[in-house]
Amino acid sequence: MLDVMFDGLAAVVDERFAGARTRAESGRVHAEIPLDGAWYRATLAMEPWARVAVALPSTDGFELALRWNDRWANDGAPRAPTFDDSFLVETNDLALAGVWLDHEARSGLLASRYVSRARQVGATDILTRDGAWVHEVSSDEVSARRRDAEASPARMADMLAASLSLASRPQRWARAFAVVGRSLGGEPASRIEVGGRPALRVRRGAVDVAISVVRRLGRGDPGRLRTIVGAHRHGSSGETLSLISEGLPRSAWPPPADLSAGTMSIDARAARLLEAARPSATTVRAHDVEIAFDGANVDRDRLGAAIELAAWWAADARRAGPYR
Repeated sequence: MLDVMFDGLAAVVDERFAGARTRAESGRVHAEIPLDGAWYRATLAMEPWARVAVALPSTDGFELALRWNDRWANDGAPRAPTFDDSFLVETNDLALAGVWLDHEARSGLLASRYVSRARQVGATDILTRDGAWVHEVSSDEVSARRRDAEASPARMADMLAASLSLASRPQRWARAFAVVGRSLGGEPASRIEVGGRPALRVRRGAVDVAISVVRRLGRGDPGRLRTIVGAHRHGSSGETLSLISEGLPRSAWPPPADLSAGTMSIDARAARLLEAARPSATTVRAHDVEIAFDGANVDRDRLGAAIELAAWWAADARRAGPYR
């Protein structure tokens, strides 16, 4: 009986998601689903408690939990049917949560709440709210779960669709980032990996500049969304530099540079680029340059200035001349 139930779930997933590859195994359905040019690996279980999980690229410790709220609570009058009124959102990174919950993700989640119920034969189906599911982003996966079993394969497919709307956010984010990246002469990644591979690589002369999205600067760092423009220094003289913007919380400060070899002076070109980029923190170490922005920065002019500055300092232009 259990095998028949999960075979039925696999059939529903195959029907609902074009090109899906599924197999039922050990009380679970494992699926590979194509979406917008990428493949997603998912696992679905209907009992003893229902759960849908979709694997993600690196999220660097990001956690997000979404629980349904009751619009008719408190004084009994309905509030506006907005996303924030429908969900209770818990996260360890408000900035990244705001980026992750774009229009498509919010729409997919809201659509998953409503389930069709028929009043009687021949009557029009009505939509009722189902508040039993909790959606999460954690441990490099998106999941949807409820505390008991789910008997409906179609409902499981609804939760898979909602989870995919969340799991595909790194691809949508990368497409938006790519517009800026290509205009700067860069090679954008197909998806954003938080704390993983660079989102953009740009070549300036002999210098490779990488733009990455990160949360944690070290093992003990609780995490904060940052955009990092970095490059390896060529022919470094060993002088270092640390700059922190006024008002940046101490929890977001990068580790200080070692000043034992002397402090790098800021020449006129670097000063102009710093003024244009307006980074939250700048660190020049003996072997690399890191220019950090607090949050997710896709401002073309500021990113462009930071790329030029990283390449300028990485090439040690005072000794080697311009990097171009």
